[in-house]
Amino acid sequence: MTDSRPTLTGEELYTALRRDMIDNRVQGGTVLQEEDIGRRYGVSRTPVREALQRLHQDNLIGRKGRFYVVASPSHDNIRQIYEFREAIETATVALCCERADEVLIKSLQACLNEQGKAARAKQFYEFERLDTQFHVLIAEGAKNDLLRRQLEISYDQIWFSRVGNLVSLPEYSLEETLAGHQRILDAIRRRDPGVARAEMYTHLRSAILLSARSRPHGRSPAAPRTSRTKKPAPTS
Repeated sequence: MTDSRPTLTGEELYTALRRDMIDNRVQGGTVLQEEDIGRRYGVSRTPVREALQRLHQDNLIGRKGRFYVVASPSHDNIRQIYEFREAIETATVALCCERADEVLIKSLQACLNEQGKAARAKQFYEFERLDTQFHVLIAEGAKNDLLRRQLEISYDQIWFSRVGNLVSLPEYSLEETLAGHQRILDAIRRRDPGVARAEMYTHLRSAILLSARSRPHGRSPAAPRTSRTKKPAPTS
């Protein structure tokens, strides 16, 4: 009897692997086995290799000998990206307080509500997508195309280094991220640019501190785990 499941292309498998790695909160250093991926997704080695090469080009995975492993971005890389975001987003959120209309503010609350649902359902890929949407909406509310474009560029960098990044860390708190977003939104709703700036700064600075705490100086990296091993679900 032949397998009736549709065969994924390399591009489709790339998308599926990327989503699954985020949803399963796969840690940096996890080994990705070609044969295991082929069995799990019911595909031949050709699309597996195409997908892994694409993930490697996007810096989501690296090489360790003859194996691919999930990338673990350095603290310095995370720090530089988030420091750039601090400069851009503290400006955009202040402008958003002055310029956003009520339709955009309602869109921000709807986005945050959906992000909360994704967190409760442990849909971490969707959680990350909505996280990006929340911040881009703020930039849209600032009504400054140059600032918005620069922010979108930084989010491309973050998205391409997201696997093995903050959401996969045991210390990462979905609840605190949501609470930080709500405080930012409340300041926008009150049209208080000073508080909005301070809340945005605190929100982004916490990502840098979390990255630093998760990789203390002198700690040896954890032994690689196979892709079959899943991380436990985050605690509330």
